[in-house]
Amino acid sequence: MTLSSSFCLNDLAPKDARMALETVRFAEEELFLAGHDGLRGARLLVAFSGGADSTALLVLACALRSHLKLDIHAAHLDHGLRAESRDEAEAVGRFCETLGVPLHTKREEVKALALEWGCGIEEAGRRARYVFLEECRVKTGASWVLTAHHSGDLAEDVIMRLTRGAAWPSLGGMRAVLEEAPAPHRPGRRLLRPLLMLDKEQLTAMLERLGVSWLEDASNQSREWKRNRIRNDVMPLLLAENPSFSESIRRLWRNAREDERWWENRLEAALEELNENGERRIRIPSKALDELSRIGRMRVMAEAVKRMERGQARADTLENMDSVWQNRRFPRRFSFAGGLKAEVTARGVLFFLSPGR
Repeated sequence: MTLSSSFCLNDLAPKDARMALETVRFAEEELFLAGHDGLRGARLLVAFSGGADSTALLVLACALRSHLKLDIHAAHLDHGLRAESRDEAEAVGRFCETLGVPLHTKREEVKALALEWGCGIEEAGRRARYVFLEECRVKTGASWVLTAHHSGDLAEDVIMRLTRGAAWPSLGGMRAVLEEAPAPHRPGRRLLRPLLMLDKEQLTAMLERLGVSWLEDASNQSREWKRNRIRNDVMPLLLAENPSFSESIRRLWRNAREDERWWENRLEAALEELNENGERRIRIPSKALDELSRIGRMRVMAEAVKRMERGQARADTLENMDSVWQNRRFPRRFSFAGGLKAEVTARGVLFFLSPGR
């Protein structure tokens, strides 16, 4: 069929319409658990690269537009890394025009940003993308940025976290709802990942039934990037061993989220937020540590790392910190990513940032 600005839920095949409604149910349940209202009447910003995943997300959002009274916008960042990226940006614009979706675009020279920020090109692209998306979200007044992460991306994320030595429940993978306040090293984020429980094959099958094409990014095949190596080398092996591997990952994700919710109130009581000389710090007092089990102590230390917003805590580091506490071998200091430090003393564990970070 030919898509237009009047495209709606009734234009989808029955199985695709059911998938769209299941996506809404999943997103609204996650929003409810995070303390937010549903999607009806919301303004939403779709992160739109033009690839299969984000094309499917934009199509689903537009199909649900009249059903939920949604106001849909899209945002596209040209990373300036490939000669064809300008043509792709134009194709993205034409597709949004067909659907009657306002598009917000920007071009960044990501290689230059990587040199400026002292990081790899992949990380620079990720950071630039989220800065741009948050700018667009604020400018448009959108409630959420929608990204097209699906269960395949979730599986890759779990494997990457495993290789980095992440601790539970971070090992369960990315969240469906992510809220971060602005910090000196990054902008705030309000992300919703409504496709997280869907397989890529479901999304591409829908596009094929609709006769919708998408852009293929040749860099997705490059083995230069770790995520591509996991996607193209590791994932096929795991799926060959267990064709239901994606369902196993979804089950792991659900268990991790339930576990996090059970711990929320218990962790809150064990953490002290401090502000010393204008610097934010988090302390776990000795009394709280003594009242917790070993797993509880590691969990509350991982939560402190998360709240200091400097990445994920490695399981081996948390184990070493707990060993220091149990055996009273303090004072000892530990380092995390982004200049985060933790000092274990007789008073408890104090998390703080190195000067200048």
